[in-house]
Amino acid sequence: MRNSSIQKSKSAGYRLIYQVESLTSILLLTIYSKFDREDIGVNEIRGILADFSSESD
Repeated sequence: MRNSSIQKSKSAGYRLIYQVESLTSILLLTIYSKFDREDIGVNEIRGILADFSSESD
């Protein structure tokens, strides 16, 4: 996703991490600026999912 407040290349955009629940439901797990952070690890995504699951119980 483009970040219009930073006038740089694509690397200045946002990264969205989401889970497709069904054809009509998408769960946004996290969003971060690619300018601040290059990538997110699989274990961190699993942790976000675990946190979300424990909150919805």
